[in-house]
Amino acid sequence: MTQPNLAQPPRTRRVNPWVVLAFVSIPVFVGSLDLTIVSAFLPEIIVNLGLPIETVLDDAAWVVSGYLLAYTVSMTFMGRVSDLTGRQLVYVICLILFIIGSVIVASVDPDARVGFTRLLYDLQFRIQGVRPDPGEVALTQIIIGRVIQALGGGAIVPVSLALVGDLFPAQRRAQPLGMVGAIDTLGWVLGHLYGGIMVAVFARYSAEITTFVRGLGLDWPPPDWRTLFWINIPLSVVALVGTWWALRNVKQQRQQGRFDFLGTALIVGAISAVVIGLGANIEIAAGTSSFEELGGLPPYAGPALLAGLIMFLAFIVVESRVRDPLYDLRLFRRRNLTAGLVTNFFVGFCLMIGLVSVPILINVRVADPSDLSGAALQVGILLSALTVPMALAAVPGGWLSQRIGYARTAFAGLALASVGFVLIWQTLTIDVSDALLAAEMVLIGIGLGLTFSPISAAVINAADPDKRGGASALVIIMRMFGMTLSVALMTAIASQRLAVLAAAELGTTVVDPFAAIDVYARLTAQVLAELGLLGAIVCLAGLIPAMLLQRPGGGREAPVTAADTAERRAYTSSGD
Repeated sequence: MTQPNLAQPPRTRRVNPWVVLAFVSIPVFVGSLDLTIVSAFLPEIIVNLGLPIETVLDDAAWVVSGYLLAYTVSMTFMGRVSDLTGRQLVYVICLILFIIGSVIVASVDPDARVGFTRLLYDLQFRIQGVRPDPGEVALTQIIIGRVIQALGGGAIVPVSLALVGDLFPAQRRAQPLGMVGAIDTLGWVLGHLYGGIMVAVFARYSAEITTFVRGLGLDWPPPDWRTLFWINIPLSVVALVGTWWALRNVKQQRQQGRFDFLGTALIVGAISAVVIGLGANIEIAAGTSSFEELGGLPPYAGPALLAGLIMFLAFIVVESRVRDPLYDLRLFRRRNLTAGLVTNFFVGFCLMIGLVSVPILINVRVADPSDLSGAALQVGILLSALTVPMALAAVPGGWLSQRIGYARTAFAGLALASVGFVLIWQTLTIDVSDALLAAEMVLIGIGLGLTFSPISAAVINAADPDKRGGASALVIIMRMFGMTLSVALMTAIASQRLAVLAAAELGTTVVDPFAAIDVYARLTAQVLAELGLLGAIVCLAGLIPAMLLQRPGGGREAPVTAADTAERRAYTSSGD
């Protein structure tokens, strides 16, 4: 009889990376959803707090732009923090921050009589010596909660990308990485529609929902916009518990080095200045009916962008001299990393053109201005024709990346998207059918979606294992920069073009107001068609860096070290 080998170590349970991916996708989607969810009911919040819209609209805008800014800032450095302290720890901290922020927003009291709102009220009273307006205190609480939410939600995206990079071998990363990027993009695009629909449902069926909840033995107030933030909490807890369980047998990997505080301060300042200078607006509201409503460049854009440039140049100097930089500049010598980031910038720029065209076109041709809900629904459906295929295309994009390479897949995606934009240029008029417009949006969505996987995989595979978190952050940051710049430039170009066309057609002649509205709508559609040409040109420009991407395993990708191999074996399931 053979005796068991008592000296042999017990077999370690391995992790199925697809299970972990399913859990991390939940907070990625919820966090990005909250990026634009408030814009659907921000006026309702102001009215609910008893504040005059005319005087507090600028302050209330920080409910949205403050989230975007904190979201961007967080992803800038938290990826690197996860390199140094471990993915699991940072992931848990991010989710806890997101939950805390959601609780702060959900528990706001318009009368400032209880809870955190009362604490803020008393604190402001002691500082100012006069009793503050309860509504303004509540608005401050919402902004604070949103910023805390974003600090957690923004970091979840790069940390999730880096975690996927740890879980999957280099040859199989493209598909899951593309799925994370697609889920993130899908979330913030659908946020406005989701928020608007849910608040409408709460208003219509408030009594029924309240009766049902109290029938369960819960003394819960009637549902309103705050309920959406309460919903975040159980979803985040499920993701937290599920991911922790899935990774329970995995040793947390921590890289050697120090955190670069000076470099972090400089790049955070630079990115904040650029985002603010460009208008801090990548949200697409169903109510957008003109190019002016997109925002464009604020009056302080020049000084903000100049300050951002100065801090960025200082960041380059610091990063080239410190021992453990936030972003190792030597990585940019690797073709796949640099080419992937530049391509992603073009993808973000093109994506925004597609997203902006739909709501403006639908709203300028609404026959009944009072039927805004019908227009919002139509916008949501047509935007889904862009975003849903885009998210789904990330799966075949990963499959193609593994078989024909990064360059060919990204090239095919951008080429297909350019065809969609050319069709918009040629066919978009004020009377274009929804079916034709949807078909063109589908082409653009599939094309851009095909680029998500090869770009993410090329960048993350090009980074060393101890710098994977920082590289993951750059993937999202470059796309958001492209989107932000796209909105600013489109507003400036399209507004000027529309003014020139209107002056040429209407001149100084007195025109019937209704006829002028029709002319304005037709000219707006013409400008949107011209933006289609711009989208095609930008897509074709993106083909240049896309062609520089090299196949997995080719070029100057990160060397596979013994530590990386051991880490991969620890993460990968036996059946994968």
